[in-house]
Amino acid sequence: MAPESVKDESGASKPRSVDPELEAEASSGQKSRGPADRIAEEFHQAVVIGEELIGCLKSYSELLGLELLLAFKSFFALLGSWLLLLLALLLTWLSLSALLAWAGYSLSGMPIVGFAVLFVMQLLLSLTLWFSVKRYRRRMTMSESRRQFKTIMQGVRNELDRSGKAKESGAKPPEGDLG
Repeated sequence: MAPESVKDESGASKPRSVDPELEAEASSGQKSRGPADRIAEEFHQAVVIGEELIGCLKSYSELLGLELLLAFKSFFALLGSWLLLLLALLLTWLSLSALLAWAGYSLSGMPIVGFAVLFVMQLLLSLTLWFSVKRYRRRMTMSESRRQFKTIMQGVRNELDRSGKAKESGAKPPEGDLG
């Protein structure tokens, strides 16, 4: 349970003490008997707050678990809905294509015009999708990130080369017998 708040004479809200005995002592004007008692009281308050925190975390973890279970169960329903939606869109496109092909045949009286309309519609859709796939595949290569990584690596190599040359041009270690 969270500590309740009480209103003082001015109407301002202030937190109520966790322990009713401590509140009674404070209101009666009695002072704590010593620092050990104050430490014990503060420890008791910390334990109560810790218990409240643990209770809060427990309820949050239960809520999180239930929501994860709901999301997991909803995943398959969502997947099925998307598949049915894709089928519906495919049938809608085919119906539109057939309608326009029929209109082309009706207006011209030649079956070849109807087939040409159907073919051109499918060709335009295929080309549009092909260019979309190429564009999205190019975006997935993360070219800017790779370019930035190469720039960083080149800067590191340059710094290493510079620091290596600085060491070579600096003081040489003494030569002599090591053994």
